[in-house]
Amino acid sequence: MNLKRLEHLVAVVEEGTLAAAARRVNLTQPALTRSIQALEDEAGMALLDRGARGVTLTSTGRMVLERARRILFEASCLERDLQLVQQHEMGVVRFGLGPFPAAILLSRVLRIMQRDWPNLRVNAEVNSSEALFAALQSEQLDFVLTANRLMPLTVELEVRPLMPEPIGFFARPLHPLCAGPVELAQIREARLASVPLPVSVHELWRTMLRCRPGEDVATRVESTDFRALTQLACHEDVVLIAPNRALEDELVSGELVQLQIEDMQDLKVQYSIAYLAQRTLSPAAEKAIATIEAVG
Repeated sequence: MNLKRLEHLVAVVEEGTLAAAARRVNLTQPALTRSIQALEDEAGMALLDRGARGVTLTSTGRMVLERARRILFEASCLERDLQLVQQHEMGVVRFGLGPFPAAILLSRVLRIMQRDWPNLRVNAEVNSSEALFAALQSEQLDFVLTANRLMPLTVELEVRPLMPEPIGFFARPLHPLCAGPVELAQIREARLASVPLPVSVHELWRTMLRCRPGEDVATRVESTDFRALTQLACHEDVVLIAPNRALEDELVSGELVQLQIEDMQDLKVQYSIAYLAQRTLSPAAEKAIATIEAVG
């Protein structure tokens, strides 16, 4: 079957109308209609039902759509792999990180890569796990670095784990909680600050902090800008939840201290590098991953 026709079918289904799909694939609507009709002629039956409100897949169309997406993905991978074989320069690497791993690793990783491979073009995006995995699936990113707990189960991934990172609660030395040992109840009542966390992680915090039924431990301040949260904790009476390594400079300078919490178990988070399964990484991406693994 013609790959372009399969691409046209996917576009029609995803856009919902022939007019929108035609704009997406840069064809006139009559030309797109002829392409779909040719595909249906090849299949020997209708793949789409046309109606006043748009188009819908027939049962055969759903089967063809599923196969078409796999075929197009494999064709994209083959084209990309051939390009990698032909390339002799370092090329480009695009990767994404969650706010916490970015705070721990990104600065050092970028310095090393700029020192060792100055001709390599690097695009590092810091964003939520949902946005990063959406970009990974659409092949806008080569790989992502995020917590294992945040990885989607619906995407087939290759995963390379890093060393677990200890997590703690931090505050400025003048914070009232720094006067002595801290009880879990005091943490539950504190003004907590953190990067945005999914519901599953909030539930984990509730369990670890031994919340009573109905008791809320929602963070008062959330931001994907971890450095802004760090400055907030250095100057205001908030308690920052963060990996220890993300605050090395502030702990050494004394701007922040780690709270000693009674009856609190040691907390760790597992971060991993993830990329699409059965997708060959570029030499540039492999170098970036090797750097992250060395730093991590």
